[in-house]
Amino acid sequence: MVTYRSGESLFHWREPAPAARRWRLRITNDRHIVTMHYRAGDGPWTRHGLRFETSGYHANAAVDLASLRPALFALGEGAVTFRNFRYRAL
Repeated sequence: MVTYRSGESLFHWREPAPAARRWRLRITNDRHIVTMHYRAGDGPWTRHGLRFETSGYHANAAVDLASLRPALFALGEGAVTFRNFRYRAL
């Protein structure tokens, strides 16, 4: 798993996530601290090694004045379906 910040890949940190047919990802923004958890199949939740302090992003402080916009994408061979996406306020 590769994480991006401000539109740039964080290649210095690749999450050692296992290969799996089905993944679940949970992203939590608690008081501007963004934490990600993932799990392969029905396995245990694992906290991603990086967390982000994002309080400045709502002030357009990112590259090219971009605001905080979480996104998911997949690349490579095969097919991916994103489903069951939910956004809930804490």
